[in-house]
Amino acid sequence: MIFYNNSKKICVLLHVHHVLAPLPIGFAVFMVHLATIPITGTGINPARSLGAAVIYNQDKAWNDQWIFWVGPFIGAAIAAFYHQFILRAGAVKALGSFRSAQRL
Repeated sequence: MIFYNNSKKICVLLHVHHVLAPLPIGFAVFMVHLATIPITGTGINPARSLGAAVIYNQDKAWNDQWIFWVGPFIGAAIAAFYHQFILRAGAVKALGSFRSAQRL
């Protein structure tokens, strides 16, 4: 932990989260591989999946290709919605109540 004290701010940086971040990411990738090896050969990278489909060039390789391109866009849209309307809305409400409390 690093503590920094300023007359207006106190910043605390916790390095524990940075050390533990690879564990859940690696576990998630492991679970995806475990579940999808029998189905798709585990092409969780869209570029890798496209390359294999181009080289293999048969209908079976192209049937499920759309999920590797549509899935990330849907996930990005959900994440953007969550950030814009849930996280930022909560921050704006908290900031508004903080500002009104300072005026009292």
